[in-house]
Order: sequence, then structure tokens, then C-alpha cells
Amino acid sequence: MDSDNRNARIAGASFIISYLGLILGAFVSVSILEGDYLALAYPNAIQLGIGMLLESLNGIAVIGIAVMLYPILKRYNEGIALAYLWFRGVEALLSILGSTKAIALVDLSHEYLQAGSPTDSYFETLGALVLADRHWHMEMLTLFFILGAFIFYYILYRTEILPRYISVWGLVAVVLITALNVILYLGFNPGLVLIVFALPIIANEIFLAIWLIIKGLNTSAMAADASLEV
Repeated sequence: MDSDNRNARIAGASFIISYLGLILGAFVSVSILEGDYLALAYPNAIQLGIGMLLESLNGIAVIGIAVMLYPILKRYNEGIALAYLWFRGVEALLSILGSTKAIALVDLSHEYLQAGSPTDSYFETLGALVLADRHWHMEMLTLFFILGAFIFYYILYRTEILPRYISVWGLVAVVLITALNVILYLGFNPGLVLIVFALPIIANEIFLAIWLIIKGLNTSAMAADASLEV
């Protein structure tokens, strides 16, 4: 079981890296992407590149989480574990693609500035298309994140390789984040209520990460339930 706890700790560290990448990436690049990006992207190409590289760490870390947890989860049901691996793999791919899409703004910004920063030009349309493409990559990855998270917490609940309150907390958080995305998709703006829907999954994954790093898995439950069918 030493290899299981090693994998669990690597997965826990990957959860932390995932959030750090998203937060730091947004911090570095938000002033460009939410500002006059046609004028700012080329002069600040290095800053934007660093921001997107940091943001891409999310996708890389998600792959790490899925790969490290798969050998553990497949002990209970290989088919469901493969589904988890696939959902998180697609999520990771969409995350990386969505992050790198913004790099196209550098070349577009260069052409825009060379053309003398024309107003009401096709540059604005192309820039809006680049950001819309990035936005929908991020929207789609949320769907695969939700599907993967539901599978993960369901297996945790059935196996008790972690305290059951973590899996119940996670399942409730997945329902809330699903409801939030449905509300947003329907065009409603929940305002500050958004935090109420989003915070539980963020807090759960950070708590889960720390638990995995410090305490690892309940290996006795794993041994007792090795033949469990989910």
C-alpha cells in the first residue's frame, strides 16, 4: 500500500498545483485579457505568455491527478475508473487548449499596431473570436470536470478510503457547482451568490489535497474492500 499512498500524495500536490496555476495565471494575464488586449498583447507578450503557461499548469496537474488516482480507483471498478481517467483527460486537454488560445492575440495585436490601431476594424472581430473560442473551451472543460468529480466522490463514498464526510461534502459541492453552471448558462447573474455555489468545491478540493499529502489513504479500508463492486 506504500505505492498507493505515494500516488495519493502526488495527486494531493497536483490539486494544489492546479489551483495555484489558475490563480497565478489569472493574476498575471487578467490586466491584458480584460483590458484593451489588441493594444496590450504584443507589447506585453512575455507577461501574457507567462500567464498562459501558469494557467496551463492546471491542465498538466489534472492529468497528474487522474493518472495517480487511476491505479487506486480501478481496484473497485475498472470501467468506472477508466471513465474518470477519460473525463479528466478531456478536461485537461480543454484546459491547455483554452489557455494557449490566448497566445494568438500576440500576433493579432502586432498586426493591429502595425496597421495604426484602426477603430471599428476586423481586428476587433478576430480578437473577439479568439476570446470566444477560449471561453467555450473553458465552459466545456467544466462539464468534464463535473462528470469526473461525481465519479471520484461516488467511489470515495462507497469505499471509505477517505473519511466519508469528505466524499459527502464533495458530492454536495458537485451538485452546487452544476446548479451554478446551469444558472449561468440560462443567462442569470447570481451576483455574490456565485461564491456560495463555487466555494464548497474549492474548499473541498483544497482540504482533500492537504489530507492526501499529510494522511494519505485508509489502506485498511482498501484491503477490506478490494473486491467491492460499485
